[in-house]
Amino acid sequence: MSDLVLPHGGKLVERLIQGSEREALLHQAQSLPSLVLNEWVLSDIEMLGIGAFSPLEGFLREADYDSVIDRMRLTNGVVWPIPVTLAVTEGQADSWKEEVDLALRSPEGEIIAVLHQPTLFPYNRMVESKLVYGTTDVSHPGVARVMAQGPYYVGGRVSVLNLPRHPAFLTCRRTPAQIRQEFHLRGWKQVVGFQTRNPIHRAHEYLLRCALEIVDGLLIHPLVGQTKGDDIPASTRMRCYEALIEGYLPKDRVLLVVNPASMRYAGPREAVFHAIIRQNYGCSHFIVGRDHAGVGKFYGPFDAQRIFERFSKEELGITPLCFDNAFYCRVCQGMATVKTCPHPAAERISLSGTAVRQMLSEGKSPPPEFTRPEIAEILKEVHSQASQVHAGS
Repeated sequence: MSDLVLPHGGKLVERLIQGSEREALLHQAQSLPSLVLNEWVLSDIEMLGIGAFSPLEGFLREADYDSVIDRMRLTNGVVWPIPVTLAVTEGQADSWKEEVDLALRSPEGEIIAVLHQPTLFPYNRMVESKLVYGTTDVSHPGVARVMAQGPYYVGGRVSVLNLPRHPAFLTCRRTPAQIRQEFHLRGWKQVVGFQTRNPIHRAHEYLLRCALEIVDGLLIHPLVGQTKGDDIPASTRMRCYEALIEGYLPKDRVLLVVNPASMRYAGPREAVFHAIIRQNYGCSHFIVGRDHAGVGKFYGPFDAQRIFERFSKEELGITPLCFDNAFYCRVCQGMATVKTCPHPAAERISLSGTAVRQMLSEGKSPPPEFTRPEIAEILKEVHSQASQVHAGS
């Protein structure tokens, strides 16, 4: 499949073990010391297993960790903007036997992976927060997670023996290798990836249409790992994407696949992280809108676009498509951005998430200039059901 962009680092690194090697490791893991993983780490294990975090082979050891937070590169020089780490508590560190393989288990006790020759090292929560998230404010969800976890990291190569079990989106769960094969079969060489953790609306749709004009196909790749508690549930978002594809996009040029990763909310660094993941899935281009992967007021609206200027095409291998905020202009009678629309802000319809939630709470549909009627109905239905459950409790 040489017609597709190479994976990050040159090749897919899949850590999901099969066949007799898997059986032997499963048997060995029964007698190994264990570490129980939370939902966040389970999603990282899955990404490592399927090759979505290529070229990583496991959780970062100390030298790579320091290099990533300091200069957004692994020690070998490959661009990597966010540390993929496994934190442990003081108690776990005190009982540590370094270099002894660890069995990594789900909360239900199932063996998920083996961590080989693990090494333990302390880290500075404040330094990581400041360098990766740009702040030490615990109101930032990424910082809050770092501050709440154990004070040591365990690094090492992983062998994934069982992927985490998922009850939802089974038909949309496919590995980078499988998606690359699908792109090849469809004859797609230039593919644009789209990251989203929110319900899709007309501004998103406008970006997708613009991108489709210059590539062969579109990968809509919603993140379904752990997100903030007040984010729209993945099940609702998926219904919205399906409605958009059914009614408004060319089905033969669009593929909807879930991204198992959890959300970091790391703004600019996470924009690069998201691009690398899509490169591993076979995308040649990646849409970066305003405040990509942002939260609150922690990042400037175009910080996530400017960060790509630090890296050459050869270093990343995927091309960012940078867009300004899109809106509906009453005078233009269509979607536009400030780059294409000369009319004043009073003529533009662009609703905040707060305004949309207020409309839904009042039983009103967001206007068709903001979102398609089919999607508005889904959001109304889900909001109404959630309100009834809340009232009943």
